[in-house]
Amino acid sequence: MEDDLSLLGVVPSDRKKLENMGITGLEQIAIMSVSSLGMGSSKGTMFIQRARNILANENIRDIEIVNEDLVEVTVEKANRAVIKSVLNVLDVYAVGWGNASLQVDGNVLKLSRKSQAFNKVIGKARSLQEILESKKLEERERIGIFLPEEELREFARKRGFKGFWKNVFQEIHGNDIMKKIITTSMFSTFEEPVHSLIIGEPGSSKTMAKEIIGERFSDITTIGANTTRSGLVCHLGTGDLGALPHSNRRLVVVDEFDKIPKEDIEYCYELLSNGKCSVHSAKLHQNIESKFIMIAFANPRSQVFGKHALSDIGLSPLLMSRCALIVKVQNIGREERMDLFHRKFYGGGEVVEKHDYYDQWVKLARTYEPEITASEKAVEKYIHDINEIVEKYYNTTLRRDLRMSDYIRRIPFAIARSSFSSVDDDAVREAGNMVEESIETWL
Repeated sequence: MEDDLSLLGVVPSDRKKLENMGITGLEQIAIMSVSSLGMGSSKGTMFIQRARNILANENIRDIEIVNEDLVEVTVEKANRAVIKSVLNVLDVYAVGWGNASLQVDGNVLKLSRKSQAFNKVIGKARSLQEILESKKLEERERIGIFLPEEELREFARKRGFKGFWKNVFQEIHGNDIMKKIITTSMFSTFEEPVHSLIIGEPGSSKTMAKEIIGERFSDITTIGANTTRSGLVCHLGTGDLGALPHSNRRLVVVDEFDKIPKEDIEYCYELLSNGKCSVHSAKLHQNIESKFIMIAFANPRSQVFGKHALSDIGLSPLLMSRCALIVKVQNIGREERMDLFHRKFYGGGEVVEKHDYYDQWVKLARTYEPEITASEKAVEKYIHDINEIVEKYYNTTLRRDLRMSDYIRRIPFAIARSSFSSVDDDAVREAGNMVEESIETWL
């Protein structure tokens, strides 16, 4: 990977001079003047300009021309070097008495007209807007989003979290909590995944759910029972890497999660927790990085549940704790089965007709970062309720432990993301209800 000085095209002799002065980063160079850099007028100007261009390109997230007298620039971070770089690429000079005045509001730089020369800033802002939109379009297409963004957002807002799980899993009668949990996982991100685990007897609705996900969504790694038994992270017999290391930035659907070889489970702990693990065996020594979202399906220990469902969980408590949401699903009754046959015969349904919309809805939502607007009262109740669940189920096979401190954030964020809204009281309440409902399926 290139370092900052390599990005600037610094030759070895100049690199040594800069390093001797303790200068190794773009942000150091961006705030300097040509004279203080001490590399000569031509070379110094080139290095400083390049550093500022790179920093501006990396940090500008959005540009809005509010009117002819005000431009607002949203940046990743608003430190001195980034601000100076953004002002430079927008041709702002002598802030305060030149062509613009600056107000920093969090990560938003607000530039106001000070003179007629502000027109030049407006012109630069329009050019950068076009570049940003082009970059966003390329990024959206790279991850598989081809429908217009506003059209997708409007489609999502009309349906919301509830509309998604109801329409996507309409063929499944009942088991609403399972549908909600799977939907939450799908709308979580690869950086903050909500791994979910669905445990049910063979022939239950979990099989239908797995098939629906695989049939109607893209960028999915589907792992069957044979792969599960061979090892999800590493096949210790052959030394080959399993499916999870090859599933970076993908939704992973795992069948028969309860069949993981004991030797492979330890590697799963690390990979599920932080997307990284180190495999050291007789045939393989490798550091692995793979960030994915996992929806796993498993059978009870004896294939069927007895009177005490918790005692029929065949997975280790530590592995259970890596899953944010765990649900026990009900079997399909005669009425539900007949309803399924009827729907399958006639086909149709919105999710089939608008497959691309639902698939790209999920992908676009993962790029959205909601803000928190929930009241302190709602958040405190949510945290209190989750804490009680941790205290009650810490030493059980369900194992709710301190990892819930991550999940309590990720779950409401995924819910909010599904409708491109904020993490408000409703999202927090829905998250709390979902955790409680998933626990109740085991009682």
